[in-house]
Parts: sequence; C-alpha cells; structure tokens
Amino acid sequence: MTMRKIWLTILTLVAVISVGVNAIILSSLTDNYFVDYLTTSYENHVTQIVEYTKKSLLNNPVSYEQMAIELETHLDDPVVQIKLYKPTGELIVDVNDSSYPSNAMMGRGMMFNNTEFRETVDQFDVINQGERIGILNITRQSSTENSLVAQLFKSELLKNSLISTVLALMLAFAIGLFVSNRMSKALKETAESANAIELGGNFSYKMHYIKEINQIRMSLEELNTRLKLKQKSRKVLIDQMVHHAKTPLTILKFHLEALEDGLINFNEEEKSVCHAQIDALNQMVSNMSSLIDAGKETEPLNIETFELYQVLKQIVRGLKTQFDKKHLRLEILSNEKVFIETDKDLFSQIIYNLLTNAYKYTKSNGQVMISYKTKSDQIILTVQDTGIGIEGKEIEKIFQAYYRTDPMADAPGEGIGLYVVKENLTAMHGIVKVESVVGKGSVFTITLPLK
Repeated sequence: MTMRKIWLTILTLVAVISVGVNAIILSSLTDNYFVDYLTTSYENHVTQIVEYTKKSLLNNPVSYEQMAIELETHLDDPVVQIKLYKPTGELIVDVNDSSYPSNAMMGRGMMFNNTEFRETVDQFDVINQGERIGILNITRQSSTENSLVAQLFKSELLKNSLISTVLALMLAFAIGLFVSNRMSKALKETAESANAIELGGNFSYKMHYIKEINQIRMSLEELNTRLKLKQKSRKVLIDQMVHHAKTPLTILKFHLEALEDGLINFNEEEKSVCHAQIDALNQMVSNMSSLIDAGKETEPLNIETFELYQVLKQIVRGLKTQFDKKHLRLEILSNEKVFIETDKDLFSQIIYNLLTNAYKYTKSNGQVMISYKTKSDQIILTVQDTGIGIEGKEIEKIFQAYYRTDPMADAPGEGIGLYVVKENLTAMHGIVKVESVVGKGSVFTITLPLK
C-alpha cells in the first residue's frame, strides 16, 4: 500500500470517528434539551388551560363556542385533544387537533415513520373556593419524546447529521488528497535524488516544510558529498602529485646531468639533496593515500615525533620552483626547533594544501609567509598571503567540500583542499581559524597540541 492510500485511509477513519462521535453527543444533548422543552411547554399549557377554564366558567357571558375557540390555541404537541365536563359529567366543550395522524387515519396506536404513537388522558379538576366547577380531560402523547414534533425533530436532526458527515468526509478527503499529493511529491523528489546519487548524477538539496524529509535530504547531501569525495579524490590527487612532483624530479634531473657533465662532485651534500627530493616524492605519494582514505568514517592516526622546521623546509623546497615561476615569495619566518608528536602525513598534507591554496589565490609579485610559535602545550602555525582575500560571508563556507568562492570559481582545482585541512585537524584534535581582508590577503591559523 502506498503512503498516499495509507494517509487517506487514516484521515478518512479519523474524520468518520470524529464526526460520528460529535454527531452522537450533539444529537443526544439536543434531543434531551428538546424533550425537556416539550415537557415544560406541556406543563405551561396545562396551567394556562386550567386557569382559562376556571375564569371562563365563572364569567357567565363567555359562551362555550368562545371557550372552544380559545382552547384550540392550546392544541400544541403533545396536546391532541381537550374535553371540558360539568361536575355532573356533561360534556360542554370538545376540541381536537384534526391534523394529528391518529385522528386523521381514524385509529389510535398507529405507526408513523416506524414509530408507534400512543395517547394518555390526564384529568384535572377546576376548583373554585374548594368547590369543583368543572373537569378537564387533556389527551396527549403518552411519551413526550415520541410526539409527532419530537419525531419530526429527530428525523431532521438525523438527516442534517448525515449531511454534515458527508460534507466533513468530502472536505477531509479533499484536504487529505492535497496533503498526500504534496507529501508524495516531496518523497518522490527525494527518491529521485537518491537514484541520481546512485547513478552518479547531480544532487541539489532543497528545503522542505516537513522536518523528516529535510533530515533525509540532508543525509543524502552528506552521503553525496562523501561519494563524490571518494570518486574524485584519486584523480585530483594524481593530478596534484604529477604537477607538484615536477619540482623534485627537475632537481634530481639537474643534479644527475651536472654529475654526468662533471660540473659537480657527488659528495655528501649532493647525496643529501637527492635524498631530500626522493623523500619529497615519497611524501607526496603518502599524502595522496591519506587523502583518498579521508572519506572514511574513522581514520586511525599514525603518531610519530618529528621536528617542525625540517618538515616545513622540506615542503617549501618542493614548492619553491612553482612559486618562483609565478614570482611569488615563499618563506618560513620562524626557525625555532620544536618537536611535535602527531600524524606527520596528515600534518604535511595540511601545510601542503594551505600553501597551494595561497598559491592559487595570490597574484604575481605577492608573498606567502609561514610562521609558528609555541604556547603552553600547543603549536600555533600561521600561513599568511597577500592574495585576493575572502568575503566575510564566505569564510564559514570555504571548508565545505567542493565549495568555490565566486571570484575564483573558474580557478583550477576541485575545492576539496580546505575541506581536507579541516577534516585532518579534527582528527588530530586541532582547529583552524581564518582572518581575511578582501584585496589585501588572508591569514590561516592552525592550533595543534604538541602531543
């Protein structure tokens, strides 16, 4: 069964039960009120009939014909007949309701609308100063609630209740159909988005007024981000490795050619340079592997102790040729000997991404400076550039995967560098902060525990 059918069925049942219970309660209360009204009305009529009869009998000029005309005004349901006798038993006035069904059909105890009407005769003495001056026989329905008016009232009440129920059901069905269509459309769009993710298509997250659907779409968006990261990270990292590996390869080639031409001697210093470039290549491959694994839910840290300045120097040496080609000054301003106990590969990847990010967003003849200091049990490292800067409204977004700022939306790259920076820092119990002025540059500050 579809959600639409379930929703319409539940809504219809709720509407039927609600309207039914309401109709029963309302009908019962109204019926009781009406029966009480008829009972009170009958008692009032009896009092008026007795008072009028007494007054008329004591007023000799009033004829019996006039009394009959006046008493006919009291033939109101449940009263159907009034007879006035003298104390001797002689009938002097007899009036009845000719429209009453039992009289019209010449029978008593007949059926009307499946209801049997029975009559009761109430006798009242007309007393004046302790002397009986007349006898009244008032014929009425045996039960007020079974009177003709009461039955007609109940019939109309039932009919109106049925009409109200039908109208309520139609309205509930229309509202339910409208809501179910909206919900079905939202769920269908969500399902289509899930299929698009499965097929590798684009996913666009749209806010919805239903909280649960929003949560599903947010989960899909997060899943899509992770899938895109896993799918694209290999290509991105290989491209980056190929690009950045040119520097150590070029250095190695230059030194080998110089050795072949006899321009330099293969001494300990030259050996050290070659080893450093080989280590740089090895570091890039390690960084790529770490980035590929960054899409995992959990990433075990490979803790080791290393000297900060040497790692920074090694990274800068690998990027310097690229920066020089763009006429960018890349320099480490600090040289304090500080040892850090953390994941060396993740840390190198953070610095590498911050520097390449500064490279992309800094124009020629600019500069990128690295500095660091220790404070308590933490290392505070900053990467400052003289680039184009970041608008304040975008600072919180730049660490999202695949987000590109508007001024550099067409710049090379996939927009995952800063995302990886924040993910790595989170895994290493560190934080990153950004201060930026548009047109003047940005300062990225990372804080890490020394251990």
